[in-house]
Amino acid sequence: AKLCGYQTFGHRAVANSLGQSPENIGEFLSSLASQLPDRVARDHMAMTNMKKRTNPMASPLAMWDVPYLSGQARGLWFRMDMETVCEYFSLGVAMEGLNELFQSLYGVELVVEETREGEVWAQDVFKLAVKDSTQVLGHIYCDFFRRPDKPIQDCHFTIRGGREKNDGTYQDPVVVLMLNLPPPGWRSPTLLVPSTFDNLFHEMGHAMHSMLGRTKYQHVTGTRCSTDFAEVPSTLMEYFASDPRVLARVNRHYKTGAKLPEQTIQKLCATKKIFAATELQAQLFYSAADQLYHSNLPLPGDITSSLEEVQNKFHTLPYVPGTAYHLRFSHLVGYGARYYSYLMARSVASAIWQYSFQENPYCGEA
Repeated sequence: AKLCGYQTFGHRAVANSLGQSPENIGEFLSSLASQLPDRVARDHMAMTNMKKRTNPMASPLAMWDVPYLSGQARGLWFRMDMETVCEYFSLGVAMEGLNELFQSLYGVELVVEETREGEVWAQDVFKLAVKDSTQVLGHIYCDFFRRPDKPIQDCHFTIRGGREKNDGTYQDPVVVLMLNLPPPGWRSPTLLVPSTFDNLFHEMGHAMHSMLGRTKYQHVTGTRCSTDFAEVPSTLMEYFASDPRVLARVNRHYKTGAKLPEQTIQKLCATKKIFAATELQAQLFYSAADQLYHSNLPLPGDITSSLEEVQNKFHTLPYVPGTAYHLRFSHLVGYGARYYSYLMARSVASAIWQYSFQENPYCGEA
């Protein structure tokens, strides 16, 4: 980084991003941290009470309690039969709902196209054309189902970026949307649990970014922009996936065609907000650690003691001596100095949602 004229690797990594500099990002993270203590305290009090109900002599809340108690709360607080709820969210119903949403918001529709022999790499991959009223804007290959030797990850990647060609025409983008859903069976279609439903909306946000971003050059098209902006369209789609008005339209029992009761939809949306402040604080801690490790080197102490300092500053729960969480924080490699992008994108997406869609998530004029 210094050979290229930058103060640190962090300065080089974020130079052309929304964050612009590690100093700006540090201010953003500190500002966010200052707004969390009261909300996190309420979350931790609820977790502590849950722990004491099981064991009145329980030890104080620790880092490893958080994911366990969060999972318990989702299952117990709202008393929902998730297996039954999932029967209302088949993959087909979700895709129809996305199609209706995109028609309202962007004036485009998703149309299944036949593939030619040898065009796809697996028989269960299907091809969608994205069309407006006059033309095809691009294609999405949907590789949704798990199979042997397929990478276990949900992602979007570009096969061909959109760009202006020398003759004045436009090269339409081609992308792949990859999930790891169970394939449909003889008795039922593929059913989505809340997390896979959210992932579908998230990844489709990336795909639509690639389809609708009509850039001059293909190396900056769609998700080939700065990392902290690339996550904005996908994060915005998560707000749609968590809105009761959207879920009221995007659900239908795969056998009977019945709709979920309004009360159940409200409960389902509420489960997605359980201990949200605690999760936000965890992401804040990870982002701050990422910034530290890509700042001025050498660090004042060793890597582990530096992590302890970050946790004491950005996390309510104390550091556990002898632990080294950063050794399994794989995003340090792929996102070096840019892990804050998730928080930045959520901040921007939240502003877009509140300004444009909070009153009506199907508003096409926003």
